[in-house]
Amino acid sequence: PKDLLKRQIAAETSNYTLSMLYLRNLLIHHPNDESLMLLLSEQSLKSGDRNTALELLKFLENSKDSKLRDNALVLSYQLYKLNYNDSMDYNYRHDLLPKLKKMFTTIFEKRLDPPEDFEQWYLEAIFHSNYNAVYYYLKKKIKKEPKNIQFIEEAYYLASRLSKKKDKIKYVKQLIEYDTTRYEKWIEAYYYVLMNQRKFKTVELLLRGQALRSKVWQLRLAEFYLMRKSFQKSFQEYEKLFNSSKSYKMKKKYFFKAAGALQAGSLMKKSALFVSKHENYFIRDREVRKFLLKLYIATGNLDYGIRFSNKILKLMGE
Repeated sequence: PKDLLKRQIAAETSNYTLSMLYLRNLLIHHPNDESLMLLLSEQSLKSGDRNTALELLKFLENSKDSKLRDNALVLSYQLYKLNYNDSMDYNYRHDLLPKLKKMFTTIFEKRLDPPEDFEQWYLEAIFHSNYNAVYYYLKKKIKKEPKNIQFIEEAYYLASRLSKKKDKIKYVKQLIEYDTTRYEKWIEAYYYVLMNQRKFKTVELLLRGQALRSKVWQLRLAEFYLMRKSFQKSFQEYEKLFNSSKSYKMKKKYFFKAAGALQAGSLMKKSALFVSKHENYFIRDREVRKFLLKLYIATGNLDYGIRFSNKILKLMGE
């Protein structure tokens, strides 16, 4: 029976010459059977008889059967791509490339490619710099190898390029989990992704967790609160950094930051009270002395200013 023979020929993977002989004989008796033509073109392509395949595929491009047209398009693409790869003629390749690109775009947009061949079509997507297609096939690769760091990293950068915000967060979180050797890189990337997407509640939770293990992140937390106009919380983080710092230089830096956070929030009394607690520590620093006196005057704490001035005079008289 013809249909049984067609199925057997389609399953043939070695003796293409014999398969083509059967198909040619069948076509003699059924010259209008386009499914036989498609099968013969496929077998011809596999056997290396590209001319026969091309002749049949050109005929099938005008088939009234949309499924046959679609299958013919996929085979035509594969044939032209083989010709492109084998040719040493620059002009031929240059002229053929737009045709290949157009055919690939149609195949991808209509999802005509055989699902089991996604690895090959992934490479074709890269060849044509079709990033939507690359991303589509890459997700298939990740589904097959869900912990492959290389695939996930590529998906993360492509999600960024294609503005796929949810996927970008999903993939960077996977990188944090699986790529432990580059934890710092990905946790920082996660932070900037959240900031760019203005997911401030999640940012705060992330910063509070990271601040427990790193002063760098604690400083970011303080700056985050300042940016969000949570001035009291910002001051508290800067004060923690001030208290935990060992070097004079860093203590001075966070002293100014802490006082500045309170001033930014118009918490003048608290600001004056905070700096007054540490005026003895900085009394020999001219820059800090000027800062303290100006702050006392600006906040209306003249008694603090007078007391501190007397301390300075006494120090200068020693």
